[in-house]
Amino acid sequence: METFNFPYHTFETTNPESGIRGQFGGNYVFTAPPSDPDQRIFTLHFSVMKFYVNGMGNVDETINPKLNMYALIKFYQAHKLHSSFLYNHPVHGTLICKFQTPLTEPEGIRGGGGAVKEFTVSLIEIP
Repeated sequence: METFNFPYHTFETTNPESGIRGQFGGNYVFTAPPSDPDQRIFTLHFSVMKFYVNGMGNVDETINPKLNMYALIKFYQAHKLHSSFLYNHPVHGTLICKFQTPLTEPEGIRGGGGAVKEFTVSLIEIP
């Protein structure tokens, strides 16, 4: 299984509302534990990614791959929304994830030498 190796981002973790809650008369709230494991959503915030060009003038995903926007695009194209991969979460460790939403390729920065504007990537944990 491939690893999502684009470490230069911040993250936000959304824990699901799991289990069952119901309000009854007399302000009594019934709760029950979930029957299935939680699926957390991880929103990754990228402030720096860049397209790199090789000596022939072609976009190249092998140059500085951890910051390479084209490498991230190729990674997404290989996995889309259906294939799992490993994500090294800074708090929760190595997790199996999939893309939660399609990758939106961000707009470039005029005069930025291939740099793109800030963007987010959404992943879902596969328990």
